[in-house]
Amino acid sequence: LKGIMKNFILIFALIINANFIFSQAISYRYIKPKKGHGQDLRKGLENKTKKYNSKESDPRIYTFAIRASQRGSMSGVLRMSYGETLGKLSSGGSGQPGMMEYWMENVDKYIESNSPSEIFTLRKSATHNDALGTEKPFRRVFHYIIKPGQWDKFWKVRDNLPKAIEESGVDFDVNAFQSFAGGPRGHVRIVVFGKDMKSFEPGSGDWQKIRSAYEKIYGEDSWDIDWELSRNSQREWGNSVELLEFMPELSSPLLDK
Repeated sequence: LKGIMKNFILIFALIINANFIFSQAISYRYIKPKKGHGQDLRKGLENKTKKYNSKESDPRIYTFAIRASQRGSMSGVLRMSYGETLGKLSSGGSGQPGMMEYWMENVDKYIESNSPSEIFTLRKSATHNDALGTEKPFRRVFHYIIKPGQWDKFWKVRDNLPKAIEESGVDFDVNAFQSFAGGPRGHVRIVVFGKDMKSFEPGSGDWQKIRSAYEKIYGEDSWDIDWELSRNSQREWGNSVELLEFMPELSSPLLDK
């Protein structure tokens, strides 16, 4: 009986912890236009979004231009559905009358190919300012594949990072997502926000300030030790970095911070 109760308490604690760490969800796919129809595709997406994704009750969809990626075509776009919870994440047309017919007549005919959709949940503990917006339209996205049983090692430094960013006073925004379905097992998506390309230049001094704050909070040499743990937890294959730019004209109205 004690063993059963112990297991029940453990499971209950894990459920509570999971609900605390994860809330917001996204689903995205890469869309490649037919040759010579890039503008036609974007116009179709713009009109579709205004018609079916602009009211408060509509499914939220955000669009990004692909500036550099191993995953999506440079002529294509990334379309991302957003839900405040996993249960509120839209699936397909979400039953909107006429949406599918509109899509086929005005958008689908310009599409060369789609990637499979992948669903992610936000890891709140590793996120510092998860707002969508035009203030920082660029996104530098790091994709990692984590080894089985290495999750704690990967997330240690990233779960500690938001507190260090706050302590440093640096203007630094980062989102962290874990794959829920549709992608490789252990897929993690880390998103760093930038105002422009200059935002990503090395030597700005921001990371040194964050590092100093990190070691002030977590101890001397903790920065190097924890990042080494994170690096060793990653598989040697499947990791990549891409650059995206937010396209507000092809997106739902922005959410409040």
